[in-house]
Amino acid sequence: MKAYLLTIIAIIFLPFGSVSGQNKTKVCNTNHNSPPRGAYHWPPDTAVKVYLVRNMFSPEQRATLLAAMAGWTDGARRMGAGVRFEYAGESAGVVSCQNCLTVTRREIHKYDRKHYAFFNPLKRNEAGLLVAAWIDFDFATKDPQALRGFMVHELGHGLGLWDCTGCQKRKTIMNAFPGINKDNGLTEPSPCDLEVVRLIYWLERTGDQGGK
Repeated sequence: MKAYLLTIIAIIFLPFGSVSGQNKTKVCNTNHNSPPRGAYHWPPDTAVKVYLVRNMFSPEQRATLLAAMAGWTDGARRMGAGVRFEYAGESAGVVSCQNCLTVTRREIHKYDRKHYAFFNPLKRNEAGLLVAAWIDFDFATKDPQALRGFMVHELGHGLGLWDCTGCQKRKTIMNAFPGINKDNGLTEPSPCDLEVVRLIYWLERTGDQGGK
C-alpha cells in the first residue's frame, strides 16, 4: 500500500491555474521535478508559533520571513494540511514549547561549504511528528529575496518535504541554492511541492502512515 501510494505522485496531473487564459497541467515525478517525502512533519491542523531570535533580523528581513510563512499557511490550507504559521514575537534563543518554531542565525557556510541553512527538529512525539523545531540561517544571508527563498525551503521541511538537489532547476523550492545570497529560482512552493504536502497529510489523516 505504501509503495503504491507513493508512486501515485509520479503520475498525478496537477492543475497549474490559469496562464494567459488557458489551464495548464503538470506531471510530478519524484526526484525529477518533485521532492521526496521527509522523515517528519507538523501534525495536521497545527498552529505553529514562530519566534524570531532578537537582534538577528532587520525589519525588512522580518517582513520577508512573515511573507514566506503566510504563503505556506495558504498553501497548507488549500492542500488539506491545515498547518498555520503564526508569528509569536521575539525570543532570547531557541524555545522548546509545544508547536514552537524558532528562527535564528549562526555561522553555517564557514564550517559546512555545502549548506547555507538548516531545519532542526528539536522534539518529536511518539508518532514521529514534530513538537518543536528551529531554523538556522547563515549570518551572511541578507538579501530579502534570497532570505524568502531559504525560509520557504526550510518551512517545507517542516511540512514533510525533503531536499531535491537532483531536481530540475526552478521546479521545486526544495532544490539546491546556488549561493549564500541567491534564491534557487523560486520564492514560493511549486505546484509539485504542494502536491507532496497534500499526499503526506492525506496519508496522515487516513491513518496510513506508510509503515510508521
